[in-house]
Amino acid sequence: MNPLGENMSVNPPLLAVALVFRSKRKFDGPDDVISIVSAYVDSSVEQPLHKACKFGSVALLDRIWNSTVDLESSGWGLWSVRNLLRTQKLYGKFEFSLCLLEAAKRNRVDIAGWLFERFPYGVRQKVVCEAAKAGALEILQFFRANGTVIRGEEEDEEEGDEWDEEREDWEKGRYIHFGGYDAAHATLAGHVGLVKWIYEMSKETNERRNDNISIHAVLSVGNIAQAEWIMDQVDMMVPEGSDALYGAAANGHVKTLQWFQEIGKYTKWDGILVKAAEAGQLEVVQWIIDRDRVGNTLGYQSEYHMRGYDTGLRRTRITSLGGEASLAIHPAAINGHLEVARYLRSKIEKPYNEAEEKIEERRLSQTIREISNCSRHLTFSSIDDIVKIVSGETMMLAAERGHLDVVKWLYTEYYADLTMNLFWIRGKVDKNGYRYSKHGYCSVVDATAGKGHLAIVQYLLQVSAKRRNEPPRKKQCPEAYPVQSNRHEAPTIEGRCTKIAMDAAAANGHLDVVKWLHVNYSQGCTTRAMDLAACNGHLETVKKLHANRREGCTTKAMDGAGEYGHLHVVKWLHEHRSEGCTNEAMDGAADRGHFEMMKWLHENRPEIYPDAAMKVAPAHGHLNIVKWLHKHRATCTTQAMDRAAQGGHLRVLRWLFENQKEGFSSSALHDSAKEGQFEAVLILHNIAQQGLAKEVRAMDADQANASISKFYLEIRHHVWTPDSLRL
Repeated sequence: MNPLGENMSVNPPLLAVALVFRSKRKFDGPDDVISIVSAYVDSSVEQPLHKACKFGSVALLDRIWNSTVDLESSGWGLWSVRNLLRTQKLYGKFEFSLCLLEAAKRNRVDIAGWLFERFPYGVRQKVVCEAAKAGALEILQFFRANGTVIRGEEEDEEEGDEWDEEREDWEKGRYIHFGGYDAAHATLAGHVGLVKWIYEMSKETNERRNDNISIHAVLSVGNIAQAEWIMDQVDMMVPEGSDALYGAAANGHVKTLQWFQEIGKYTKWDGILVKAAEAGQLEVVQWIIDRDRVGNTLGYQSEYHMRGYDTGLRRTRITSLGGEASLAIHPAAINGHLEVARYLRSKIEKPYNEAEEKIEERRLSQTIREISNCSRHLTFSSIDDIVKIVSGETMMLAAERGHLDVVKWLYTEYYADLTMNLFWIRGKVDKNGYRYSKHGYCSVVDATAGKGHLAIVQYLLQVSAKRRNEPPRKKQCPEAYPVQSNRHEAPTIEGRCTKIAMDAAAANGHLDVVKWLHVNYSQGCTTRAMDLAACNGHLETVKKLHANRREGCTTKAMDGAGEYGHLHVVKWLHEHRSEGCTNEAMDGAADRGHFEMMKWLHENRPEIYPDAAMKVAPAHGHLNIVKWLHKHRATCTTQAMDRAAQGGHLRVLRWLFENQKEGFSSSALHDSAKEGQFEAVLILHNIAQQGLAKEVRAMDADQANASISKFYLEIRHHVWTPDSLRL
């Protein structure tokens, strides 16, 4: 049923309101008075429907649907989200699909039924996939029973061979868009029975589904029997591609890999060993290497892997110089998989002279290029982050993550290699840890201290001190060769800490590390130690630095503590330090909604003034702060309403519109559309159409409808972009 133009019944008054009126004789008035007061105080009905669906209450949906909007002549209807449901058809369509998403996540057939009774629109494929992820069989059955599933041939007949989910005039009525990745999503979420149901139902409707991905998904979780069943259902051979191989390797399913090998489909090798090592799947790693050593169809046989040997006939293996096994140790080590790293190290060939090192270097480059073709299957966003040989970065990441056993093994195994610096690498260390930078070097000890791993800090400094007392050591190989000086650009190859160690430890509140460094090392810290400790609310660390160090702090200490709402730290700094704060303390507190902090700063630090507060507080919906700033004459521009709209904060928008003269600009409409805030777009558009926005021009009816349609399409793209699927 289309909601437009439908007459709504009035909700019964809230029980609390009725009881208050009827308990006081002099307030006991007519029922219409009680109803009006009830409607005024009932804020629950101003929620968008899809947010109300999160509560799982059909009664709440009924109350919102049946509530009136004609409560005052001063424009309540103009600001009412409920009114949009009755006046804006596209908004009703938008809300219908968002509500169905919430119902699908919760398998709430009653909510789906409520929506179907009131809206005529189709069920998008994203909604079906969400239900499949949730294992919501009942709601998927409801969809099939109360709509018409789009057949594959019907979708093929559409323009561009793709179903238009905005379509409303289908002669078969409400469409249900099954297919795509629905079965794959159900598989990866562990709903095996649902996958079978989806394919059994497909016999009748033959919807367009990505069967390749479905089969790969089933194989990646190790369910060979179901994969064979699906292939039989859709009359399909084993699909090409390597998605299932990577999934099976990461999930430890050796039998799936063996199955691929037996049927002759184990054709794409590159990256699988890295994936298994990254996930710590020792059994898979062992199987890959063992099969590579004895098999005739596995391993590297392309020309670039045969180059470099005298005869040119020797077949290279995955463990040969420059093979993938050399690149798999790093991901295993940084993720704490010591047994995998140790096993790989024991199996790889190592260069014994300078000529072989050149061969290894050339082959590594080729191997990395091959693996980069499948980098989308790896955990890290960039191939450069994970596929690499062991280096100082391996030590850095293992130490930062607290893998002491791996750190000890790396040192024991690699410290004698003069081509490797285990303690200093290119990059920077700050309160968030290590990050790569080509400008300068940073200490592994500093980064580890910042993460609070005191035992690793102590170990690295201990072995470094011991190493300094030993005679210089040569590279451990039968034929040593000179190491060029340009291989070492770092300050030293020894483990040392700098002032950054205590700065980073203090920033993250690792008081035990701060105390130990203070007692045992003389490097000290900078003002950043107390500044960042205060910013992050670590008062005990602040007190320790204040009592035992001379570096002190800057205004950034109170600024940061103010921004992040650490009132106890601000009060302590106010009483014990003289640096004070700047306007950034007030602006930061406004940005993050710390109202009590703002009031305290206003009363106790009169020298500061909120410069940008009226821009940032509306952006995050802090209405109490907006009102307070208005009262204290904070500067306001159109950016206040613009940013409130972008965040979808309707209560803030309305208050600013009614109490500030600046209004909003056209940016409010465009930016809120980009963020999917359809309610804000429509309300501001309606205000502009009534000539109430001096910076936004009114349009005629056709222009207005075209503008809303354009905004809807932009928001639709923002909301309904298909979810990515990773096996």
